[in-house]
Amino acid sequence: MGEVKRWARAGGLAALVLLLAGCSFAPGPSLFGQPRTPHPTYKVGLPYTIKGVTYYPQVDYAYDRTGVASWYGEPFQGQYTANGELFDLNGMTAAHTTLPLPSIVEVVNLQNNRALHIRVNDRGPFVDGRLIDLSRRAAQLLGFERSGTAMVRVRVLREESLRAAAYAQRGVVDNGEAAVAVAAAPPAPKGQSSYQPPPAPVRQAAYQPPVEPPASPPQRHFYVQDPVYHVQAGPVATEDEADRLRARLIANGYRDARIVID
Repeated sequence: MGEVKRWARAGGLAALVLLLAGCSFAPGPSLFGQPRTPHPTYKVGLPYTIKGVTYYPQVDYAYDRTGVASWYGEPFQGQYTANGELFDLNGMTAAHTTLPLPSIVEVVNLQNNRALHIRVNDRGPFVDGRLIDLSRRAAQLLGFERSGTAMVRVRVLREESLRAAAYAQRGVVDNGEAAVAVAAAPPAPKGQSSYQPPPAPVRQAAYQPPVEPPASPPQRHFYVQDPVYHVQAGPVATEDEADRLRARLIANGYRDARIVID
């Protein structure tokens, strides 16, 4: 396995099929029509390769980059993120190729100076020239949902990231530091940079002490005789969405994922 094959048919939808080899595995609850259960963890991860590009995850509290942001939504709603959370297109989350999961970053739309504090909990975007992939709600608040992309500045918030990591190591999602700070700064005088530090958050969640995670339930494994088990993720509307979904699955360890166009 491992080879990607495409079958084309006019007007078809792309469905992503995972081929999982082995004598035992633990399939997600969604296979049986039940809600998925989040299991947040802290992870940095080993180097991985997507579309011929190798990414090297690392801890970098001095991270401060400028680049293109995009957003993702419906096709991934309710799916597991790379660190075991559940993607919510209305949440304040994002995907990044190398930052630890979770990390808290400040994202500033350099075209309107709107800013957000966002929790990075997923891997991506795997598109050349893209720096970060935001949830749809984050893109709406930053003002680029309709355009699809925007030039942004992404800066890691060290203390907030350390706190989020500590929570994740206990199996808890920390939303306390993912505060929204949306405001448009006045135009800069001529000859000066248009970027201004974002204002203080207009909405700050109250601090909540760490919650003791419940005792882990016993893991259930399902044993099958057939060495290959097929799991479909999708369908999605376009091949581009299928490519992005496959890339995320590969980044999560499902290297035999392939795309089938039906």
